[in-house]
Amino acid sequence: MLEKENLTPFQIQLLLYYLTAEPSKRTVTDSARSLNVSKWVVTRTLDTLEKLNIVERLENRKTVLTVPGVKLAEKYQKQRKVLEKYMQYQDIPPAQIKENALRALAARFSDEFMDRLAEQESRMHIKEIFAGRRDFHGGDICNYLSDGSYYFPFIIYREQIKNHNNLSMANRGFENPCEVIVKDHEGLVYLAAKTVSAQSMSSKNKMEGRIQKLQYLYDGEFRDGGIDGRYVFFPVTALRFISMGKGRDTLLHGSVCLKMQCSVGDMHMPESTAVFTMFIH
Repeated sequence: MLEKENLTPFQIQLLLYYLTAEPSKRTVTDSARSLNVSKWVVTRTLDTLEKLNIVERLENRKTVLTVPGVKLAEKYQKQRKVLEKYMQYQDIPPAQIKENALRALAARFSDEFMDRLAEQESRMHIKEIFAGRRDFHGGDICNYLSDGSYYFPFIIYREQIKNHNNLSMANRGFENPCEVIVKDHEGLVYLAAKTVSAQSMSSKNKMEGRIQKLQYLYDGEFRDGGIDGRYVFFPVTALRFISMGKGRDTLLHGSVCLKMQCSVGDMHMPESTAVFTMFIH
């Protein structure tokens, strides 16, 4: 079967029509009327799609999608919705959105690119929903996110400013951005620990280590986070959010207090408490 990136915008449009049209409307005449083209254009396009095993013509002049055709059309339908929503947030005129989306589908974008675009569209949608709200938690956000991975920047702050610096040493202890994995509207924040060096509190020698234990503050008590190899994680519900700014400049700002222990032990690097802050922008 021809790969999806080789289909033309109209071939994709016709494919999507047959996915959603009532069975009685899956004819050349109805297709041409609905899509505002000549019957000859529809017939020629169906000839091509039939050779590719995407559609099948029946004796009663009806056309149906094959199993591969249904699978391909459903993928296009999902991607078209992402593209159209993304374009709406970019203030593209409504009259241009559908045509632009079809052209984008035919533009050979990779699945990875479309996944990232879907993630960005989800961010915009979340910002629109929570704009102006001053107090909500990460679980509220997960209610609006589809299953999958999302990546957000973060900063880990000291509880108290020291030497005019409010960045915690732990800020260097994790890869940025963090990954939020959502499943069934529940999410976990994953942090990938890095090896860092610092002066030992006891020997004053240079020591290397990485965060190997993490606790998060929830309902007034510290609870153990999870460990998965070099990753530590905690539930998104532990984050308390506020919304800052307006419109496209809206920034969702979610924080939680963390306790962390380093692999070299408390003698050299004592347990530290810091404020993890994640940004959705």
